[in-house]
Amino acid sequence: MLTRRDLLARGALALASVEWNVPRAAAAPVLIPTSRRARRLSPAAYLPEPLSDELFRTLARAAVDAAAAAGAEFADVRVGMQRQMSVPSLPYSPMASMTVGYGVRVRVRGTWGFQYGSMMTTDAVTSAARSAVVGAVRSAATNERLGRKTMRQLAPVPVVTGEWRSPCEIDPFTIPLDDAYRIVGAISETTAKVHRNHFVGGGSIDWRAETRVFASTDGSLTTQHFMRGGPRLSGATTLPENTMDKVYLDLPGLEETSAGFETVLRPDWIEYLQTGVDEIIRLRELPVRPFLDVGRFPIVFEGASFANIVGNTVNSALDGDRVMGIEADASGTSFLVPPDEILDAATPQFSPLLTVTIDRRLPSTAAVQWDDEGVVPEPYTAIDRGRVVEYHMTRETAPMLAEWYAKHGRPLRLRGTGIAMTPANIPVCGGTRMSVQPASTHARIDDFTKDMMHGFYVRSGWANPEPGLTAGTCGTSTVVEIVRGKPVSRTMLSLEFVTKTLLKDKLVAIGDATTVRPTLIDTFKGIPYQQVLQLVSAPAAFCKDVDVFAWLAGASDS
Repeated sequence: MLTRRDLLARGALALASVEWNVPRAAAAPVLIPTSRRARRLSPAAYLPEPLSDELFRTLARAAVDAAAAAGAEFADVRVGMQRQMSVPSLPYSPMASMTVGYGVRVRVRGTWGFQYGSMMTTDAVTSAARSAVVGAVRSAATNERLGRKTMRQLAPVPVVTGEWRSPCEIDPFTIPLDDAYRIVGAISETTAKVHRNHFVGGGSIDWRAETRVFASTDGSLTTQHFMRGGPRLSGATTLPENTMDKVYLDLPGLEETSAGFETVLRPDWIEYLQTGVDEIIRLRELPVRPFLDVGRFPIVFEGASFANIVGNTVNSALDGDRVMGIEADASGTSFLVPPDEILDAATPQFSPLLTVTIDRRLPSTAAVQWDDEGVVPEPYTAIDRGRVVEYHMTRETAPMLAEWYAKHGRPLRLRGTGIAMTPANIPVCGGTRMSVQPASTHARIDDFTKDMMHGFYVRSGWANPEPGLTAGTCGTSTVVEIVRGKPVSRTMLSLEFVTKTLLKDKLVAIGDATTVRPTLIDTFKGIPYQQVLQLVSAPAAFCKDVDVFAWLAGASDS
């Protein structure tokens, strides 16, 4: 006799066996008309009906079952759907899109295989699973023939099941576009009214809604619903006589979060935005002076600029796949090796001012209940007062430290740092939400610059590290020259740094909590490259004797 569960499963399989065709206009971004009639509708009206959670779970189970039947020692799959919307200020058109996809990862004789696709049928996902096994078998045979070492045993993890939703009081996809336009227009118009002859900018409201199902041959099966987004405001000050000379708006309160439309209903937007515009107007009034020199100068980094340096160097250097050499032919290696010697080192690797933590808890956009390997994330300290105490680990990379943990009488623990940017991406390792801890005592940017005889305040900068992360350069787009404690001009310059030296010997002060700013770091890992976005925040930082040279001719500030 068939049970209700059997009937439901068969019904879902029958549905999954029918190809689901997404209209081409919906799979790619759809430009929504700006007519009054169109603005009365919500973004959801321009998208196909969302697929059911049960369909995704059925496909996920089918994929891991097919991989196991084909001979995989282990398999996991991520399958899901993502909807996106962006509502800019008029007269620009809103955008909406909907995509679906899956990725099947298998392991055979210590070697990975991977296949992905977007056709949401049982035939498609089971075929992909079998193809992944075939690829893994061939790669394993090649490794054995050439005598290559394969990966260690996967770190064990508990079996997890369940469902989780990130907070969302008001679904932005159900809000009439007119309501979104009113908020975006109010933000943009208010800033324009404050300094109509100086400020050029626009706003938008952007959201991503995602359903992601994870399943593995271990028996895990999870369903997660994410709602991530918020308001954005781009803008710059300019004058009619020189429209190319701009100072860009950068407001710390405009980062994305895990929440719904309720985040844009805060009553203090206008006052907050005016404060930010006033700051860039003051900077805009400074004269522009090209820097044509080379030397060593004291540098004060604004929080986001310092976050960019630490995130692109130290945070990436802690990635287990870089440490193991898995990324050697892709994103690069790490200078924090060998890990057991780094962890047991008698002296700290960095300044005692530097403490780095990883935390994927809400309201961060990195918040999840389970990472992309089915691991429950937990916050941890990676660098404690300059000393490396933890690496970012996945099931593949964690066993390299098993002996070290056993030697110190500590259990080997995964912290939930497996990342797949979409279900069709293979999971990689990363510190998804990194924070440099601020000073506990009063320390502002003015405190760092008031006694500066000649130096610079880097308000907007980004790091370009070498593949091994041992050194790099820092480009800039807004730099204030400081002479005898006073801002005298704006300029552009480039910085050179050796990572350990900059963050150990040259780091002399860290700002307090009021100077903390976030930035989104866009990196690429794997072969073929896949995008990995990581949110990093840091306070301002004061460094001495930084190598400074003239801005390279033709360099871009984008």
